[in-house]
Amino acid sequence: MRIGTKWGWRWLSSGGAAIALAVLLAATARAQQAPPASPQAPEAPRPGYLLVMGTVTDRAALARYAATLGPIYAQYGGRPIANGGVGGKVRVLEGRFPHQSMVLSKFATLDGPNAFWWSPEYRRSVEIRQGAGSFTVVKLKGVPGDTALPEGKPAFLISIAEIRDRDRLKPYAEAAMPLVRAAGAKFLSSGGRKDIELLEGEFGNLTVNVLQFPSVEALRRFYEDPAYQKLIPIRQSAGDYLLLELDAG
Repeated sequence: MRIGTKWGWRWLSSGGAAIALAVLLAATARAQQAPPASPQAPEAPRPGYLLVMGTVTDRAALARYAATLGPIYAQYGGRPIANGGVGGKVRVLEGRFPHQSMVLSKFATLDGPNAFWWSPEYRRSVEIRQGAGSFTVVKLKGVPGDTALPEGKPAFLISIAEIRDRDRLKPYAEAAMPLVRAAGAKFLSSGGRKDIELLEGEFGNLTVNVLQFPSVEALRRFYEDPAYQKLIPIRQSAGDYLLLELDAG
């Protein structure tokens, strides 16, 4: 918004200038005496995540590639916090998972995944796995302030969904959140497509939520609780869901 003021020369020549000067000096004095406005508190540091979903066709090449990653993760402030394959550390709870395996990595800063992904060191490493399989890699935004690495042997509930009716999710969310808190779980990441950066592969107009539970047993108690099971049809009526359990234990 802009406010303009136009002065008349006659007013200025008839003593108005003196009045204007007095008003200006008084306003300046008040501004100097007034305490400065408090600056808005900066947002707490926000971590970033890489979620890798893959189907491997050349395990020897992938093993050579994986052997190079440790120093690159360390250089760019990242670390895998869970990984595994279907039938092992990954369990499909709902929907169809079109891949064999998954890796979830955490970085101390939001731009950490990008710095890692586009670094010359990683660009050399990624050449090793060319032709070794098909992969989908997305960057997720973390929760501000939650930069510490997980402790113990947590498990992660990963929801990938195409939401068709968000209004139908409101009663589900209201009823599910007390159960999430009671299970000792917390959100690591929650966002729609505009919050998700695709780095490799294909990814539709999807929503991703990642919850961390203290253990795989805590996650299963939550999911299998009759109180939560009653809510699943409500959630599923709002869209198509893929739910995955990823065990870091």
